[in-house]
Amino acid sequence: MARLELPESRLRARKRRHRLRIGIVLGVFVLLLSGGLIGAAYIPAVRISAVSVTGAQTIPPGTIETQVREHLAGKYLWVLPKDTIFIYPKVRIADDLLAAYPSLASVDVHAVDFHTVGVAVVERVPRALWCTSSEAPSAECYFMDENGVVYAPAPVFSSPVYSVYAGALENGMITDGLPKQFLGPGQFSALSALVDAIGQKVPNDSVRGTDINRDGDVIVRFESNFLLEFALADEGGDLFERFTLALTSAPFKDRALGDFQYLDLRFGDKLYYKERQ
Repeated sequence: MARLELPESRLRARKRRHRLRIGIVLGVFVLLLSGGLIGAAYIPAVRISAVSVTGAQTIPPGTIETQVREHLAGKYLWVLPKDTIFIYPKVRIADDLLAAYPSLASVDVHAVDFHTVGVAVVERVPRALWCTSSEAPSAECYFMDENGVVYAPAPVFSSPVYSVYAGALENGMITDGLPKQFLGPGQFSALSALVDAIGQKVPNDSVRGTDINRDGDVIVRFESNFLLEFALADEGGDLFERFTLALTSAPFKDRALGDFQYLDLRFGDKLYYKERQ
């Protein structure tokens, strides 16, 4: 089979030269634009020189500022300085601060002006203790906020200061690192409010701790060694009403909770209890 190469037509050659010229012009434009952007990134008017930290209480502001400045040091791809106000690593700074300090509930990183980065933090407020066991809260306890987030080791208290809870964590073991979640945020808020209300209902006794097992059963332990059992899934208002009615019923009326081993509210309107021998 013979093959014949035809000469390139003038029209095709003209189009090819035209595309080549356009490519060269675009390449030069991209180089000039890139050079302009790189040059603009080095202008002192847009370089970050100050870091303002607000909201820090237990964490020294200087410690947070130091970590932020570490993120602002260096360059992207060895070319663009990270401390340029338009391209500084905002998201990375916030994420790393949250990872480094579990006691922080939120971090907001923003530009205050062309020279200043603001870091507004909100620290968690302790609402209760999560302990490895509600029977021995001094063994190993951690602070827990109102949403059930376990975030920092707690000291040993000589007398009860916070409510004590024990049970499995939602996202791994405590040894895997903090923070950890105890129950869901809504679940813990509802449970802690219910336990507080139950404790106030019995002024001559006090709640020592609350356990939640893997089956979703809750055991509230009192100082008198009385146990109150109910299901975590039950509605809190209904549980509190049944507990109140039980206290006014014949077996419990005019008697101390310490006279009983337990009261079980897990079976609807049927209440099960056992007197102490």
